[in-house]
Amino acid sequence: MGNGNHTEVNIGLKIRRLRKIRNLSLQQVSEDTGMSYSYLSGLENDKHSISIVNLQRLANYFGVDMIHFLDNKDTDTVLIRKNDVRDLVTEDGIVFDVITSKKADYLQVSHVTLPPNSPTEKNIHKHAQGQELIVAIEGEVMVIVEDEKYRLCEGDSVMFSSDVEHLIYTEDNGAKILIVSSPPYGRDVIP
Repeated sequence: MGNGNHTEVNIGLKIRRLRKIRNLSLQQVSEDTGMSYSYLSGLENDKHSISIVNLQRLANYFGVDMIHFLDNKDTDTVLIRKNDVRDLVTEDGIVFDVITSKKADYLQVSHVTLPPNSPTEKNIHKHAQGQELIVAIEGEVMVIVEDEKYRLCEGDSVMFSSDVEHLIYTEDNGAKILIVSSPPYGRDVIP
């Protein structure tokens, strides 16, 4: 089982994670599935292998697809604290905080503070592919997507394909917005 190969599938670890997330004891899983406590403990500690029948039984019990246990991709969970985010302030006074880590391959989340009447130069832009979601957190923001103009107030959002011409700006009032883009800006394709 444990030969030091980090790409090896660790079914026991996945069982333990599912059990802990659901706040289940090993004893409870044993009783509910009809599998012995010692067998399940051995699985979790990478001491036993598992049959397809037992793997399917656990998948059904936890309500996951069997492939969940067989996927060997590492999860890149990244905790980002508010104080870890660095502000980029433009000449127009726009504060741009990229919240997501550089490790994020599929999306970018940015918190943007726009002063009134900004940006001063209204540049229409578009990206090679993907989607964008703009969420108004505070104030009012204008979003033009092709020939449609949207006024977003607090809690409003608009989603669109990134490859169409669009523009984001404020008028008399400033705004705080969240921009979610996939793929991240500057990347032409998702890996």
